[in-house]
Amino acid sequence: MSSSYLGRKDLSRGIRNNNPGNLVYTTNTWLGKIPYSKNTDSGKKFEQFESMSYGIRAMLRNLVNHIDGGENTVRKLITTYAPPFENDTELYIKQVCNTIGVKPDDVITSVNSDFLFLLAKAIVKNENGQDSKYVKDSDIKEAIKNLGTFKTSNLIVDVSKNVNLAFFLGVLLFCYTVFAVSV
Repeated sequence: MSSSYLGRKDLSRGIRNNNPGNLVYTTNTWLGKIPYSKNTDSGKKFEQFESMSYGIRAMLRNLVNHIDGGENTVRKLITTYAPPFENDTELYIKQVCNTIGVKPDDVITSVNSDFLFLLAKAIVKNENGQDSKYVKDSDIKEAIKNLGTFKTSNLIVDVSKNVNLAFFLGVLLFCYTVFAVSV
């Protein structure tokens, strides 16, 4: 079950809106979006979501759309996502790169669940500071699961589960045992 901190005035705006990526309000019909008429954000500037995982899902879908649209490096992506007139964009880029293990101008050609997990962690941390601790890994994993696997114009987004090595080795051992006993 995803976390929800909707309306908690003691938390940073992104957390209390269940919108840890601080997506500005749009007409997009995100899953789990609080309708404008019920949005309680000050000035209704930012999106609000029913749960944290819905807010993270919207953030990730937004980021994937930007990557697909040509903002396919961390430098391009974060410069648009967190522009210099509002943020220390260079520091933001550096922190995201350190978290996901790429250089600022490395081209992103495909996206998987590991990449999305690390990208979400980095952005949530940059957007919410110490309050990022309220975003659980399970919230991010649920968001990625709900994102699904899809193809965009220029990018493959594959969030299917990675093969569990222990399971794979267990299957091989079972097959070997069956074969050895049968022979």
